[in-house]
Amino acid sequence: MKLRYSIREPMAPGTTLMEKFQALAEIGIAGIEITASSTLAHVDEINEASRATGVVPNIVSTTGGMGILDARPGERRNAIDAIRTALTICGEVGGVGVVYPPLIGIRMGGGQRIPDLSPHASTHQLESDLLVAILKDEIAPHAEACGCSLIIEPLNRYEQWWPCKVSHGVDICEAAGSPGITTMADLFHMNIEDADLSEAIRTGGKHLANVHLADSNRVLPGFGHTDFGPPLRALLEMEYEHYCGFECGFPAGSDHAESLKTSINYLESQL
Repeated sequence: MKLRYSIREPMAPGTTLMEKFQALAEIGIAGIEITASSTLAHVDEINEASRATGVVPNIVSTTGGMGILDARPGERRNAIDAIRTALTICGEVGGVGVVYPPLIGIRMGGGQRIPDLSPHASTHQLESDLLVAILKDEIAPHAEACGCSLIIEPLNRYEQWWPCKVSHGVDICEAAGSPGITTMADLFHMNIEDADLSEAIRTGGKHLANVHLADSNRVLPGFGHTDFGPPLRALLEMEYEHYCGFECGFPAGSDHAESLKTSINYLESQL
């Protein structure tokens, strides 16, 4: 078994989608995370590029609506609708899922957080219960129908209050109780929040549908000081079947295609 790599659309060399897909095929990157082109209008173009190159559009992004836990019902509705649209796109292009950090839109995007109603319920409890209810009622059934999943993304404490650890994402998956709700491991955030990267990967287990790769300085793996060997070997041991995606920057002044090849060679040397 070998790990499969993917990369976010803006990081891929090239201008058009076809150029990006072709460049990734030449480099040896198997997947691409669709971001700016994550619209229904781009579905045919994405599928054409994938058929021509064999590169899989494994992840689709929402193009708006990051307030699924906003205190305002209208913002929550916008987020739910955006997620459902992204899941539809993901299903039509044969992707794995839609990545969604549930509180970044509130913490970093200026949303309104649900107020603390203690002793009735804390903010965290209200957010947790609301998220699970929305996932069960409005997101999971649609994700299952589309043949993909909403991938809950834990982020470090400076970007969202919760979920921060892989184990938090697992808790959400188990509460939702649907294959349409999964989680992921992002080694940059884990490097801040998890004491043992490989153990966190094992905790994720069957619930992991995506992995993001970035070194300690948020550039390509191999250009910082994160030890990628243990978590990558943990993925192999658990027979992880999805993609490990580059979500980071490039070393200053580097040739992007060559830096990607160098980074992949470095990762393969750690296995």
